[in-house]
Amino acid sequence: MKHTTRHLLGQRAYTLIELMICTAIIGVTGPILYYILNTGMVLFAKNTAINIAHQEARVAVLQMEQDLHSAISIPQLTDATKTPIAGNGPAAGITFQLFAAGPFQITPSTTGYPTGQSQVSVRVNGYLPSVGQRLIIPTHQIELDISAVGAGSTDRSLTLASNLPVAVYTKLGVPVQDVNVVCFITDRVTYVVNGSQLLYYGRKNNNTYKVMANDLTAAIPFSIPVTPLGAPYNRFVAAINLSTADTSTSNRHFKAANMFLNAMEPYRARLCIYQ
Repeated sequence: MKHTTRHLLGQRAYTLIELMICTAIIGVTGPILYYILNTGMVLFAKNTAINIAHQEARVAVLQMEQDLHSAISIPQLTDATKTPIAGNGPAAGITFQLFAAGPFQITPSTTGYPTGQSQVSVRVNGYLPSVGQRLIIPTHQIELDISAVGAGSTDRSLTLASNLPVAVYTKLGVPVQDVNVVCFITDRVTYVVNGSQLLYYGRKNNNTYKVMANDLTAAIPFSIPVTPLGAPYNRFVAAINLSTADTSTSNRHFKAANMFLNAMEPYRARLCIYQ
């Protein structure tokens, strides 16, 4: 018993001064640790947002490069409402034609398809054209949008947005023989910057869009390359100057990171004469 009592009496507790010093140390180091952790979380969130914005822009440019490289028409510059504009830019948008299907035969007709009518029968062999696509008859320089599609599986009557500018005859000569007149179907694709977003109007031709990238700072990124003398640069169809930046963290005293992408796309093939 005596040994136990002496052992207990030999133990010491924290004094008031020691507790006050410990509390003061925690009070000083606690905010510092909180600040470090908060700064790390903000930096992580900021870098994640920047990386996502940059990745969106990279994916958008890669898709634009692929589409422009596959274009079969000279691109047309547009404003933010997709309205075509003249000149070489820069502009908010760019639109062009992509190959959809073909070649198809214009259905042979005894009377042909005279000037002034807006319907052409095409031997599509199971393919279903859609409204908004374009009918291309290269030999006659006919390029008109499709406004209605008739029934059928082998031959379909296509109603065009305007009358035929020239007659299309499928039977010629004496004696009369069938003439194979070839046509193609194309899709219109449009990229346009509206505000801080890059919008993609794809092959569905239904005036709906997909947001390809956000936080863009280039309002007019598209142009048509020209030579030093001002003539069209025939090796390339379009130039893209796309930049993106993180602007949501300026109030936290972080500098906005940005990315600048530049590309010039060469021709691959040209099927269309007009837009």
